[in-house]
Amino acid sequence: MKSYRKKVWFFFAVLVFAMTARSIVAETICADARNGSDKNPGTNDKPVRTIGRVAEIVNVGTEPGPTIIKISPGIYVLAGSVEFGGVRPYTENERLVIEAAVPPDDPQWRPALMPVILYTEDPRRQGNLDGLTATYGIKIAVSHVTIRGLKFLGNPLARNWHNCILRIGDNLDDLLVTQCVFIGDRDVIDIYSAVLATGDGFVVDHCIFRNCHACTVYWDGPRGIAGRDCAMRYCIVDGAYISGVWTCQTAEDFEFHHNIVTRSEYFWMRKRIDNPNKYRVHDCVVAGNRHYSGYGVESGPTGLTGDEVTYDEENVVREGRVILEKDKRARNYLHPVSGSPGSDLGAGLFTSKP
Repeated sequence: MKSYRKKVWFFFAVLVFAMTARSIVAETICADARNGSDKNPGTNDKPVRTIGRVAEIVNVGTEPGPTIIKISPGIYVLAGSVEFGGVRPYTENERLVIEAAVPPDDPQWRPALMPVILYTEDPRRQGNLDGLTATYGIKIAVSHVTIRGLKFLGNPLARNWHNCILRIGDNLDDLLVTQCVFIGDRDVIDIYSAVLATGDGFVVDHCIFRNCHACTVYWDGPRGIAGRDCAMRYCIVDGAYISGVWTCQTAEDFEFHHNIVTRSEYFWMRKRIDNPNKYRVHDCVVAGNRHYSGYGVESGPTGLTGDEVTYDEENVVREGRVILEKDKRARNYLHPVSGSPGSDLGAGLFTSKP
């Protein structure tokens, strides 16, 4: 009898495990700007066409489990902000992942395969054509999100502050932006802040920023509390008009390492707050910038920091000329060429040696 009961309980346990395993199979939504249609369901053989339609599908979902969004090569034009929200309970292991169909670590990857996100929103009201405006690309309104392998361009509207990825919310946590490229030009397709988030768990890694104003902005934490578990690592910043990194209220566990910041106005910008702060910077190249550390407000820099802001440096190169690959067909486009300062740091798009 005991043996029979053991068999019954074992069968029941296996059945429960199998049902649970099936319940967490990732929902996959596919987008293809060239061959898709927003009338399609978003399957691999019937992809949708726009990022906006992808967000609509995600936001009405209520079942638990991860969501994987696969974005095929092509140009995705956003005429307005796209927000990923809804009530689905994502977790650290069951995430919302928005990623390129061919990621940079794929042996077949090349720069031309990166999906391109371009913004064309014009928020000006009639009669206010010269007024200062602001536009926002992808808004994240849920926790536990990964954005991987996408190329972001700016907005061509003059006198406009454009932000590519934005997360604002007191209760949001865990946003990873990885293996993405942000390319702006203040005279053509301006990017004011490439990625900006409040709160905890904001990590930017293996990204490239070129000709942006403020590249990574770690804004105030919830209710003014310092954001914890935040990091910037293995990134390349070239030609930032304001700074490579901008911090406000960040906890002392903030990680900054294996980054290259060159040809920028400031290496580091921070909000002026009452309490002094100390940052640890290690295994980086910080060379060819006009200033090292400064204070700033939303409209830009307000001056240099003093002794109240300190940087604990270890293995930081401050001199030399960083040379980046300029051939757009090369796999290592915008990465340091061999022998350049920073070529041995592992900074750039690839998480493994290409």
